[in-house]
Amino acid sequence: MLYSTAMTGLLERLSTRTPLLTDSATGTWFQQRLGVQHVGGECCDQYNLTQPDVVRELYRAKVDAGADLVLTNTFNSTPLRLREFDLEDEADRFNDAGVRLLREVVAESGREVFVGGNVGPTGKLVGQSATYDEVMDSVLRQVRALVRAGVDAICVETMLQSLEGQIAVEAARQVFADEGVSVPLYVTFAFMNRPAASTAEFRTFFGDTVRQIMEGNEDLLAERPFVGVRQLGVDVVGANCTIGVDDAVAVTEEFTRYLVAHGLAGRMWVSAKPNSQVMATMQYEEPEFVAARFARFVEAGAHFVGYCCGSTPAHIAATARQRRALLGF
Repeated sequence: MLYSTAMTGLLERLSTRTPLLTDSATGTWFQQRLGVQHVGGECCDQYNLTQPDVVRELYRAKVDAGADLVLTNTFNSTPLRLREFDLEDEADRFNDAGVRLLREVVAESGREVFVGGNVGPTGKLVGQSATYDEVMDSVLRQVRALVRAGVDAICVETMLQSLEGQIAVEAARQVFADEGVSVPLYVTFAFMNRPAASTAEFRTFFGDTVRQIMEGNEDLLAERPFVGVRQLGVDVVGANCTIGVDDAVAVTEEFTRYLVAHGLAGRMWVSAKPNSQVMATMQYEEPEFVAARFARFVEAGAHFVGYCCGSTPAHIAATARQRRALLGF
């Protein structure tokens, strides 16, 4: 199997200089740029074809803000998810265009910016609204299109059901074998907020703790095991969406403690991408508010820092300023 230059490039960056900055929310940006009425009920991924200049503008804003890893506008581009918009047949075109437009913007920037092929949840529950094989077939199609378009990493985000994250990794491994190329695998899970003063462990929407994310758990709905990301051998693991910055720091600490305790530090990296519109409280965390906590992410062991729903490129720019002040790059 051939390993892409991005495979060694991204992992080398992680080994020598972190944290890297990932990007900010995509849907939030489109809502602000195009208006809620325009975006409401539409799939933003279709703009890769219908409004490519606007998508380039989105990408450029993230790159200019200082993001080191920008995700493609393909969060919804599995056929199963696109079926909700009657766009299932456009999956390959959305994925290909999402990568191509970002590559163009990165080339114009003159910066080293990695292109992450964004894979979001299918919107189905494995074992209830879709079978394992149905989800696998859908994710396979998206990952194959992203890899063929030339991404630097596969970034699986916002996994509510851990088993769906496993499916995405297995799909990627199959595509890598078929295509004879490999890129890093990045998988993050949606955790619920932890009540104030609680000593309980953080848990995902399906109730998995950090340890269970790492080591696996029986998926009772699908009636099959989730084997855990340690066995799956992903490169990056962590939390994105739902929780705010303070909870994201705490979840990052839990992942870091696990990696250190099990000899995985330097072999697996941790990503933190909290919401700026915190789901539990609906409080908004301003760019300077989250940037002021960047040092806490560094202390917690985060290797990637970015922001999810409600955030803007201003959140990345503010954090980039804090990184320069604290770390000098």
